[in-house]
Amino acid sequence: MKKFPPIPEERRKRYEDVWNNKTSFETLPEDVAAHLARMQQVGGAGIELLSDLNKDYLGAFMSPFSRDLENADLAIIGAPFEKSAPMNASHRYGPNGLRDISRKTMGTISGELDIPFEQCRVIDYGSVDTYGQFDLTEEMALLIRHMQKIVVENEITPLTWGGDHTVSYAPAKACADRHGPLGIIHFDAHFDLVTRADYDYPHHSGNWLSRLFGEGAADPERTIQMGIRGNMTSLCMGGAKNFGTSFYTADEVWDLGAEMLADKVIEVVGDGPVYLSFDADCLDPVYCSSSSAVEPFGLTTRQVYDIVRRVRKSGKVNLVGADLVEYTPLTDPTKKDGYNIVGLSWVMLCWLAAETARRNGEQRPTDWPQAFGYASL
Repeated sequence: MKKFPPIPEERRKRYEDVWNNKTSFETLPEDVAAHLARMQQVGGAGIELLSDLNKDYLGAFMSPFSRDLENADLAIIGAPFEKSAPMNASHRYGPNGLRDISRKTMGTISGELDIPFEQCRVIDYGSVDTYGQFDLTEEMALLIRHMQKIVVENEITPLTWGGDHTVSYAPAKACADRHGPLGIIHFDAHFDLVTRADYDYPHHSGNWLSRLFGEGAADPERTIQMGIRGNMTSLCMGGAKNFGTSFYTADEVWDLGAEMLADKVIEVVGDGPVYLSFDADCLDPVYCSSSSAVEPFGLTTRQVYDIVRRVRKSGKVNLVGADLVEYTPLTDPTKKDGYNIVGLSWVMLCWLAAETARRNGEQRPTDWPQAFGYASL
C-alpha cells in the first residue's frame, strides 16, 4: 500500500516548536488571556481552573458564594419553592442540583468568548431558606423581602433558579420596582395567566404573570409567550386574549423559525426594561422531561438558544433580570435535563452580565475571596 507523503520538514519543525515551547496564552484574544491570567492570581492553575474538583466552596459556575450585596452587581439566587407544583416533585432541590451541574462546565469563559466575570461582580447568593414557612403566602413574603433587598436596595441584577414557577413573581416584581413596568419574554408550555376571578389565591405557579399585569408591574402589550401547547391550551387561552399578550404555540415556533421569532420578540418588548422567564416544560421531553408538567411536541434547546442569541445580538433589548424554573432533579437520574437547563442558564448569565456592565457604564471584575486551589492529576 502506498504511504502518504510526510509533512514537509519546515512545517513539522514549526509544529514541534509549538509542542515544546508555545503556550496557549500567547495566541489567545487579549481579553481572554487577561482573564485567565487573573484567575491564576486567585489560585487557579492549568486543568484545575477548568474542573470542579474540590470546588464545593464555590457557587454557581464557580462564582464566589457571597451575601456582600454592597460589592456585587449580579446575583444568582436559588428559590426552592414546591408547594404549587401540579405534578412532578423535587423542585425544592432544583437550585442545588443546577448549582452542582454548573460547576462541571469547564471554565469561566463561553464559546462565544463571553466573560461574564470580567463584565461585572457576579456572586452566588445561595438559596433563600424558606424551610419552615409552611404557608405559601408566608414563603413568598420571605422571598419578596430577599429580592427587594437584592434588586431594589442594592441595585443588583437577579438570575433566579426555581423552584416551581411561583417564584418568578418575586424577582420580576423587584425588577419592576427598580426599573419600571416590564416587558416579559416568556418560554413556557402554559400561559400562567390564571386570575383571582378564576382561582382566588394570592400566589401560585399559574398566576405569577397575571398578578404582575394586574399590579402594573408588567405590560401585557410588551409580553411575548412562546412554546404554548398541551391539553390546557384551549382552556387557558382566554387569559391571554383578555390581557392581550402576544403568544406563539410550539407549532407556530417551529413553523416560523428562530430568526422570525427573535424579530417578533424585539418588536413586542420594545426598548423598555425586559424580564425573561424560562419554564423547563417549554422544552420537548426529549430535551427535558424533568419538569412539573411534561408536554410532548415542544421546543428544542437549540431553538430557545437561537431565539435568545439573536435577540441579544440585536442590542435592542434591555434585559434586567431572568429566571429558569420548574426543574425536578429527582426525575433526572442521568442529569441530562439539568445540563440543558444549566447551558441555557449560562447563556442568560452572559447576557445579563453584559447588560449590567452597559447600565453601569463600566466593567467591574468579579473578586474571589476563596482561591481556586491546586490539583495534581
